[in-house]
Amino acid sequence: MLLRESSEALDQVVDLTGTIGGDVQHGVASGVPHGELLTAYAEAAHDSPESVRLLDEQMLQAVGPGGLVDAAATVAVFNGLVRSADATGIPLDEYVMARTVDERAELGLNEYTGSANSRPDS
Repeated sequence: MLLRESSEALDQVVDLTGTIGGDVQHGVASGVPHGELLTAYAEAAHDSPESVRLLDEQMLQAVGPGGLVDAAATVAVFNGLVRSADATGIPLDEYVMARTVDERAELGLNEYTGSANSRPDS
């Protein structure tokens, strides 16, 4: 939801399907500047934290030191938030549920185990 909202605020169009799936969509334009590299960085940080360092130089050249820090902080925050929410069973609130119906269906998010915490009947 944050990517969608920030994109709308900047009057940008992004393809949210590039944010899910476990594989970087090489050659697919997400609309996010440096999206392919940022996705590779986030996936490496999640899948193999020790290998993420191999992307540092590319990240520095593409987004600069501040962008690298922002990317690392974003990965860390989302990793922590998702783990906490899943572990404690925190459901999405009604506002988010209502605003993300199409995106959750399109991205297959309703199929994830943690989504059971946000079902209307839960």
